[in-house]
Amino acid sequence: MSILLALVMFFQSSWADGEINLTESKILEMIENQPPGLDQIEASFLQAQFDHLSKIDKLSFRLDGAGQVYESKERSLGQFDPFTQSATDYSLALNKPTKYGVDVGLKVFGTKSSSAFVQNSATTGVTLNLSMDLLKNFLGKETNNGLKQSALVLKRAELEKKAAVKSFTSNVRKVYWALVANEERERFLKSLVKTSEKQFRDTVNKKKSGVADAGEVARTKAQLSTRQSSLLSVGYEKAQLSKTLREMLPDLNGKKIAPLKYSSDKIRADVLTCTNAIAAFDKAPLNRTHYDEIVGFLIEEEKLEQKVLDAYDDPSLKVIGEISSVGRGFGLENSRQDFVDDGQPRTSLGLQLSMPLGKRVKNSKEVAKSLARAKYRSQAQTNLLKIEAFHTETVKMITILRKVIANQGSTNELLEKSLRFSKKKYNQARIGLPEIIVEQEAYYQSKLSEIDSNLTVMNILMDYFSIFSETPCKLNSVKKAGT
Repeated sequence: MSILLALVMFFQSSWADGEINLTESKILEMIENQPPGLDQIEASFLQAQFDHLSKIDKLSFRLDGAGQVYESKERSLGQFDPFTQSATDYSLALNKPTKYGVDVGLKVFGTKSSSAFVQNSATTGVTLNLSMDLLKNFLGKETNNGLKQSALVLKRAELEKKAAVKSFTSNVRKVYWALVANEERERFLKSLVKTSEKQFRDTVNKKKSGVADAGEVARTKAQLSTRQSSLLSVGYEKAQLSKTLREMLPDLNGKKIAPLKYSSDKIRADVLTCTNAIAAFDKAPLNRTHYDEIVGFLIEEEKLEQKVLDAYDDPSLKVIGEISSVGRGFGLENSRQDFVDDGQPRTSLGLQLSMPLGKRVKNSKEVAKSLARAKYRSQAQTNLLKIEAFHTETVKMITILRKVIANQGSTNELLEKSLRFSKKKYNQARIGLPEIIVEQEAYYQSKLSEIDSNLTVMNILMDYFSIFSETPCKLNSVKKAGT
């Protein structure tokens, strides 16, 4: 038992302290495990699926059964008072509504009753009943419109689920790329801190030799403290990003994220390929997004809902008919035998009218129609704006940012070259400490700006992929681990 307990504690400790090599492929694998952020997306889709199936279920066969026993001890009011002293009845019916506005049913029934005049009078029979709406739902127009609409809602929900999952995935990937940018900053700042530490030590040694004064020592110390603070800020930012990622992907909980492995050159090449693919289209590529199909469904849904609402205050006129074959006798057994041997027909035919009255119903109808119009058109307009404006503005932003990054890259190369010459001059005492510090700060700020610009481009691409999910480029075609 002691050995077993030790092994359990060891494996628990190993799991808690285990590292995970986080990649985009690994992220997609974790998303496949349905993190909580996807539960609401799935719930919205399942609600649409349930609504559609519940409408179909209403047209399914339905078995209805009923039974009742009645007995009365009340007093008779006179010799000829025909009150019922006892009764028993049962029925078993199979009913089937149809999408054509016709409801049919088949019922087997039996009744037995006793009164002051007749004891154990029984009737047994089979009834075929039928009802048909002649106005509001004639030939099932209202039912069919409702079914078509719910089917469209389900198809739209499937596309919206895909779009929402893609958006969630893009948001997770944005956090991942923010971590990549964070590590770039951290790596660069660590090298700056080392440079500042060396500069501070050199200045202290020069002061001891009488070559530098206390002001120069203070200046290099301040520069070191500033860069150490920046490095601490980057560490805090990493902790915040890791926290956000763990909240989005619970599979990360209890695991340490290992330093990310990536190739900066490969990332730049993939970004360039993707931005070229996006910029190649003057207009939004509708074959790369689901939102145009969603808009199409919304337009059709509104038309069908308006048709349903047009009949909101229409009268309902139903013709109801029954055809029965019955047998009668004293006792249920005798009535059944009579039904088998010599069943007699029984028929009925009637009309059922339901007509709403008053202005309130008409007002409600107009409000409902206006509400449907506003709801569907608002959703359609929102999705159209995502398609048209998003592509156009993304192309503009990417074009500008690519120029900015290219300029920053050239600037960084020039500043790095200038800094190398300035270091030589400083070591040769040809320039003073303030000049070399100014050069270092310029290079430092330019380098961090380039990292921030690269992250901005990546965020724009992730947002673009959340709308144009079928964009054929490597950054949008990441496969989950193991595939």
